[in-house]
Amino acid sequence: MRIEQVVNRTIESYRQKTAIVYKARHWSYADLRTLVDAQISQLSKAGLCDQERAIVWMENSPEYVATYLAVLELGGIVVALHPQTTAEEVVRIIRHVGGAGLIVSPTVKQWTMSDMESLGLRFLLAGENIHRMDYRDPGCEVPDDVAQIIYTSGSTGRPKGVVLTHKNLMANISSILAYLQLTHDDSVMAVLPFVYAYGNSVMLTHLFAGGTIVIENNMLYPHVVLDGMIKTGVTGFSGVSTTYALLLNHSNLKSYAFPALRYLTHAGGPMPSELLSRIRTVFPDRRIFLMYGQTEASARLTYLPPELLDVKKESAGRAIPGVVLKIVREGGEMARPGEVGEIWASGDNIMQGYWQDTEVTSGILQDGWLHTGDLGRLDEEGYLTIVGRNNEMIKAGSYRISPTEIEEVLLQHHQVHEAGVVGIDDPILGQKICAIVALKEEGTLSNQDLMAYCAQRLVQYKRPKVVVIVSALPKSPSGKILRERLRAISARADSASEQTTSQQMVES
Repeated sequence: MRIEQVVNRTIESYRQKTAIVYKARHWSYADLRTLVDAQISQLSKAGLCDQERAIVWMENSPEYVATYLAVLELGGIVVALHPQTTAEEVVRIIRHVGGAGLIVSPTVKQWTMSDMESLGLRFLLAGENIHRMDYRDPGCEVPDDVAQIIYTSGSTGRPKGVVLTHKNLMANISSILAYLQLTHDDSVMAVLPFVYAYGNSVMLTHLFAGGTIVIENNMLYPHVVLDGMIKTGVTGFSGVSTTYALLLNHSNLKSYAFPALRYLTHAGGPMPSELLSRIRTVFPDRRIFLMYGQTEASARLTYLPPELLDVKKESAGRAIPGVVLKIVREGGEMARPGEVGEIWASGDNIMQGYWQDTEVTSGILQDGWLHTGDLGRLDEEGYLTIVGRNNEMIKAGSYRISPTEIEEVLLQHHQVHEAGVVGIDDPILGQKICAIVALKEEGTLSNQDLMAYCAQRLVQYKRPKVVVIVSALPKSPSGKILRERLRAISARADSASEQTTSQQMVES
């Protein structure tokens, strides 16, 4: 069974039901079928063939959903890119993936035809206009059943193309439908980009269930999102930590009531306990699902049932149906319950590998196990606690320090909106701890205030040696904090501080 085949069954079962709400307009499932058919006609004229990669450079919209399904119906492979992606990055990905066609939304303006003419594409589809080009077949060998390639940089490094099959996505969708208990009566406020794994799973699960997707692309204006949730009566909301921080810190969230809201989900990194506490205060009688996953797992690996939030504090939950987890120590031995090691996962949702990168794939996928690169521990009942990313742990002297622990302390300050902690090179300690902080109101705190605050709450070796206050933390379009950018900010601040200190010593 393929993705589009299941969605077609949904369309036939719920033709008159609302599938998508966008900019106050409603599209029924029958309307969605009409959009898909129109896009199939355009892509057929353009010459999209079986197993060819179609680059979909669009914002969340009914047209995006229709294009996604149309590409699959024609046997193509979806390679979706965020509308804010630069033309330079799009060009690089087209070359890497051997793209046959580019489908670009009229709202995406950062490109010219000359950018794309020499890439060997078969066609470029912009709105109603098909531009045929001089196609050069890259001759790539494509694994069977591939539905989608999602480009991700993870937490650091150069973006990689994660190859996902229909089977991978179907396994992921089936598990999420089960634990969220989604039905055709559910609707979701979709603020996460569909081009990433989390947003993609939100889109597909609701299409499978016959639910309604309410699209809102204005997360920078939280009151617009909240008003839309009330007006449309959504039953679900999905976000990352920065999504919830925006709602809590930049809207009058406490003044709203959501009688239809049934559940909230969180993924995309650990949720700080202070943030979770505030969310639970605002939504005291709603089901809150904390989840953990990776793009390489089609999105999801674990979930924590809402009734266990107090019983399994700081846990990312248990493996979703169909997934097996184990913890492996540095030497390769299985860890005992409570011992920290790398999280390994297996299941039908695990990717096929990275596109055209067998070397990196062989280091991540071994004997049916995904080596996640995340550190964690399992308790006696199989519940996972994530300690951090292997490459994010700070090695200061003889200590290995999780940045999450220090971020938690900073976020407990009532004036702190966001915090990110990283390690930068230090000739004596190996690494020194640096904190980058965004405040709720600029000018309310100094970096010295925050260092004093940490000194009262952290042992000496965990205290930040550098604190930088910024207007906002650098993030990817999916809302993940970009730690490489944090390291660059920290290094510049540290260098400037050392120069100032040296100058003061000379002058004295």
